[in-house]
Amino acid sequence: MSTIPKLDNYLRYTIAAAFFPLTCTQALWTQYDRFRYKPAGKHISIGSRELHAHVTGSGRTTIVLEAEMGGNLLDWSLVQPDLSRDATVVAYDRAGLGWSKGSGKPATCKQYVEDLRSLLAALELQPPYVLVGHSFGGMVMRLFAAEYPDEVKGLILVDAVHEGRYLVSDMSEQGRRHKDSLNQLRLGYLLSPAAIPRLTGRHIGSKRLPSPMLEQVKAAGYRSSAYKTLYAELLDAHESALQLATAERLREDLPIVVLSAGQQDKEWHREQLRLAELTSCTQHIVVRDSWHSIQIYRPDVVIDAIRSLS
Repeated sequence: MSTIPKLDNYLRYTIAAAFFPLTCTQALWTQYDRFRYKPAGKHISIGSRELHAHVTGSGRTTIVLEAEMGGNLLDWSLVQPDLSRDATVVAYDRAGLGWSKGSGKPATCKQYVEDLRSLLAALELQPPYVLVGHSFGGMVMRLFAAEYPDEVKGLILVDAVHEGRYLVSDMSEQGRRHKDSLNQLRLGYLLSPAAIPRLTGRHIGSKRLPSPMLEQVKAAGYRSSAYKTLYAELLDAHESALQLATAERLREDLPIVVLSAGQQDKEWHREQLRLAELTSCTQHIVVRDSWHSIQIYRPDVVIDAIRSLS
């Protein structure tokens, strides 16, 4: 079940009722966006639920792309077409994000790993896979590789989060920043049904993609379901970090490429160095002219890294 507090759910419904005209506007605008922007892929049934997946290419190697916290498959728009020339490439939306429906299940790495395995099975795509994860998506892919080592051919971590970031004391600088982020997302969760984030231009997802992809990101990112899922992911981040910290060590011969954005602070770089020691087959590349979303700022570097393990 979701870890969103009952009080927050009550406040959200209360605000939606109090600002009923704006709530109707949000609902109508969401439906209009769904009509205007059709999903790139198709909805795949995984038991009682559906996930939206975009599968391209037809090569023997299957590459799986996992987006950041709150992100969707459009994050990989500058990478997927090129990779599809010689591989089968899967980008998808986690439950509640992009064009996937919400699940009501915990927004943890473990749940996402199980969802992804069910999706790949439904798509009839056989392992081993090359797994690619950006930011929080890197945590998901690391847990996949730890729990199902025989199903993974290689792992690409694109400026991935180290789990230690979510295991810190509330009194530390990181802990305070985490709390500030939670407070901001809580406000977005409470106000999104009443269209406040939409009216103030604050959407979930990438801010850097070129148009018209950015317009689609905005359409998906203004939905109240996107705010709900992102809030749940951050609330569950500590549990996700514990899942990763207590998982089996990665296979020592697993090829890994750690891509680190050069335009990050010293604390982030220290965490990237910890990722660079995951296995004896880990290669660490610092992309000095890139910010966090390397797949957007330097898609060529990400493509080359993935191809090196495909």
